[in-house]
Amino acid sequence: MELFRPTAQLKISITPDCNNNCAICLNKTTRSRNDREKRLSMDVISSLIDEGAALGMIGVYWTGGEPLIEYKNLLKLMEYANKKGLLSTIVTNGGLIGAYGNYKKLNYQFLEKAGMNGLSTASIVKSLKESGLKRVYFSVDNCHTTLKSPLSEVNGIVPSEVVAKSIRRFLYEGFGKIHELDAIGYQLRVTATSSGMWDKPTNDVIIDVMGKAGLKLKKILSTCNSIYGDEKGIVFLKRLGISSIGDAQELDDSILENKRGSYLFNTRCTQFTPRDQAYDGGKYHGDLFVDYNGTVYSCGNHAYPIGNVFEESLSSIIKGVNTPNSDGDFAISRRVFYSLLLLSQNKKIGNNAIGEAFRLINIKNPEMIKKLKTQCGGCNCLGNNKELQKAFLEAFHINNL
Repeated sequence: MELFRPTAQLKISITPDCNNNCAICLNKTTRSRNDREKRLSMDVISSLIDEGAALGMIGVYWTGGEPLIEYKNLLKLMEYANKKGLLSTIVTNGGLIGAYGNYKKLNYQFLEKAGMNGLSTASIVKSLKESGLKRVYFSVDNCHTTLKSPLSEVNGIVPSEVVAKSIRRFLYEGFGKIHELDAIGYQLRVTATSSGMWDKPTNDVIIDVMGKAGLKLKKILSTCNSIYGDEKGIVFLKRLGISSIGDAQELDDSILENKRGSYLFNTRCTQFTPRDQAYDGGKYHGDLFVDYNGTVYSCGNHAYPIGNVFEESLSSIIKGVNTPNSDGDFAISRRVFYSLLLLSQNKKIGNNAIGEAFRLINIKNPEMIKKLKTQCGGCNCLGNNKELQKAFLEAFHINNL
């Protein structure tokens, strides 16, 4: 049964390098790390775009590290994706796009590596737009800083002034709209990640960024989502909790978004909404994330590792999830993911498949759930914790699901 058929975003990490030092990063990608793992080449990424287009995916979501460190390559890749009919999104901290003042001088090496030295913010944004960029996600949190002057001595952390300048330019270029395609939605988004004792400093940075960008709060959609805007357009603000993934694994419990015990039984995730019940009728439903080292995950939060593009094609990986066997490095996580998809087909369970998985484990292994401390709905834990995976698959089998 083909339950896994991703047609939404092909998320690609084109570099582990970054101009910022964010402790909350999902990726192990601080500016101080010299990563020597094998990386995706331009040829491999081009092949991924070909495959994504053949699979009927709607877009490519460029991330990193900081994808703008690969500025010149990124322009070429977006142009190629655009020709293949894939709409491009970038996730950025905004530092290299809007660099000016002392921050620009102190980050000369990153701008030089990116091929952005001597380029204005206006020319950078225009080139991105002309290469096919349709959506921009700014990642802003307390790992950015507020400054009284752009001449301040700062280079390891992106100032709010620099991000605000980037946002303003994208608004000027007409990105402050809602795209006609529902699967794209807001073309400008700010994602604020924080939990616990970091909530206030992150909120202070967000208020500072929005204020310096000349944006005012227009509407509160929920506790996590808001709309800011001005005469040029709107910006969608989304707040997320910090998950202990990537560099964030080193953070103290008082900062992380900890979820424990029976609270996990109510976990819901749109990834497990059955296709025929999805908001678009399942036309654009399901992501694939390819990390810079080739590992493929079923979503951008490194949740379920299901293959590696240096070993097999995307089509082969998708087939491997839909017909999981007991062989290979990704066998157990494929079985877990497919079993969750099967759970989601039960109308009483649906997108509560992950919560149901924890409930099933708890029936036979309550101590395992009691000791469990996880974030992001427990997806990452179910995708990578072998002991928990085996307990779930056993419970799944015992209940003949």
